[in-house]
Amino acid sequence: MKITLISLYPDILAVGVRSLCASLKNKGHDASIIFLRNEFDRFYKDAALDEACALMKDSELIGISLMTNFFHNAVQVTQKIKKSTKAPVVWGGIHPTIMPEECLEHSDMVCLGEGEESLVELAGKIERAEDIRNVQGIWFKRGGEIIKTPLRPLIADLGSIPYPDCDYESQYALNDDGHISRLNEKLLKQYMFTGTYKFAGTYMTLPTRGCPFGCSYCCNNTLNKMFLANAAIRKRSIDNVVKELEEVKARMPYVDCIWFEDDSFFDYSLDEIKDFCVQYKNRVGLALEIHGISPVTINKEKLSCLVDAGLKVVRMGIQTANGPTKKLYKRNYPNHMIEKAVILINGFKDKLKMIFYDIIIDNPWETDDQLAETLMFLSTLPPPYSLNIFSLAFYPGTELYDAAVKDGIIKGDLKELYRQSYHSHKKTYLNRLRSEEHTSELQSHSFI
Repeated sequence: MKITLISLYPDILAVGVRSLCASLKNKGHDASIIFLRNEFDRFYKDAALDEACALMKDSELIGISLMTNFFHNAVQVTQKIKKSTKAPVVWGGIHPTIMPEECLEHSDMVCLGEGEESLVELAGKIERAEDIRNVQGIWFKRGGEIIKTPLRPLIADLGSIPYPDCDYESQYALNDDGHISRLNEKLLKQYMFTGTYKFAGTYMTLPTRGCPFGCSYCCNNTLNKMFLANAAIRKRSIDNVVKELEEVKARMPYVDCIWFEDDSFFDYSLDEIKDFCVQYKNRVGLALEIHGISPVTINKEKLSCLVDAGLKVVRMGIQTANGPTKKLYKRNYPNHMIEKAVILINGFKDKLKMIFYDIIIDNPWETDDQLAETLMFLSTLPPPYSLNIFSLAFYPGTELYDAAVKDGIIKGDLKELYRQSYHSHKKTYLNRLRSEEHTSELQSHSFI
């Protein structure tokens, strides 16, 4: 069965879409990916969508992955597809999982939760012309009625999922010139593996899925409640992770950095971390970048092993130093725990290339005094480090979104919130001070 998957994001990393494609191919389907590279605040030109539709004209199923701020882009692409093909369109990703009925106003089906098993079962039933009513995790419209199936349990054995598909012979990308072409090694290096932190090429993957926390502004706040019966964190085996990276290194010799983007890598036990570090150092030997570090999960033994194995970039969430805001965000650990984690990381500053800490601003419930408290706290942290500054965005399904609606902070057309950028900061005095501090850190404490 011919299936086309579409990624709307600016890069072509798209671990989720690549995992879906690999799972479909593993079951014998003719699956391909079109990376419609674009920023969420820009609509596509008709010429690009015409070329995309020509590529998928023989497809029997089309899937689109989207986060909330790509909702309008997904609507535009779906409307264009429906004018050129009769293939059903299924939306998947975090936004369809949280807002399935809204998404069914535009798509034929939605996939709720993890899609590898659901999409494979759906494709098989469509291919065999069987009823899809009992496919868990797939909602669809029939005769004006929404057919709702039970949620499919989260995948417990992550090792059962094939490695993300990197076969560029079956992948296409929207180029900077506005036209779509088949990927090749040159384009792959240009679009997927351009390192953010001055590495020549970076490969991103996820050793774990899930998050133990339920921060009120985050999608995990909703997912943990939806899948309450499942373990919040699932971990791939160390052998499974290292084997993937070995294959990447052999297939893509221009990759010189591995990026772990999951939320829970430090939830591996110390013994597991030690095992990983030994295998990684001997079998992979590339620079390593880890995001999603929490002051709660980091410790010296784990960090020391990882630095010895090649860890070069770390990123940890601080978000705020103010007590009431911590409570609002459900980040209930004291500042001394953050300070301890920062001092621990700083102890390896001579071996790390970059240290990043995340901060959230533009919180309408915060006072200037509370904002200043976070600013003063940041000024006490030992350099060098850089700040990732995010503007608070209200995503549907989260507790903070509901609170903003209740308190009248969110008004009018709620869908317009979907186009809010968490990188666009309000022009306030304290925000300017934070930006100036950020710039000062970059200029005065450069790593490279």
